[in-house]
Amino acid sequence: MKPLYLIAEIYPNPEKLAVAKAAYQDLRRETLQEAGCICYDLVAESNNQWFMLEKWDSREAWDRHMNSGHVKKIQQLEPLLTSKKTKLTLLTEVE
Repeated sequence: MKPLYLIAEIYPNPEKLAVAKAAYQDLRRETLQEAGCICYDLVAESNNQWFMLEKWDSREAWDRHMNSGHVKKIQQLEPLLTSKKTKLTLLTEVE
């Protein structure tokens, strides 16, 4: 199986910055325990835009992740914690 890379662009609501940071850090901690998760790093250049840099050992592992309780929770919270919808970019290795 080929690994899957993903970049999630997150736009935190400036008025909910501390709550958003805590929620996404919780998501990160729980996700790092999942089978198939190789990398799940929350990084930023500023507080206006964050990036979750992800690497999964397969698309199937990521699909399982997307159906997990902690992802469902962040999806419900997202409208309250972000100023616009998170953008996902899925990538694979160049062969």
